[in-house]
Amino acid sequence: MQPTARRAASVLILTLASLSYACARSDLGAPCHLQDASGAELRPQPGREYLYLGSSECESFACLATPGTSGGYCSQPCSGSGVSCPSGLTCRQLALDPGYLEVMKQRLPADKFQALFGQLSSSSFCAKP
Repeated sequence: MQPTARRAASVLILTLASLSYACARSDLGAPCHLQDASGAELRPQPGREYLYLGSSECESFACLATPGTSGGYCSQPCSGSGVSCPSGLTCRQLALDPGYLEVMKQRLPADKFQALFGQLSSSSFCAKP
């Protein structure tokens, strides 16, 4: 192989390696801020779960706080218990407040609401164990 061709092949390999690394990265588990329905920052209370859909800090727009965590972290919907999630998170059902569900039903397009909250009483999200 000619030096120029070898150099071009090296650049191509490094570029492909960088792109695959960039695609594999995820913000799941990264810190985020919870907001209430009026847009004010929400401080999680011990023993309670909080889900904020609309977080611009998270790829999936889902910021979650669960008991045992010190604040919100980026999450994403998942398909049910036993399903693995990236970043060491586990898929589990969350108990959601009916008032919250009503607010989200008004804010989201019908198909998006159905995809996230089809059961209307709970939904599965990737959560810290």
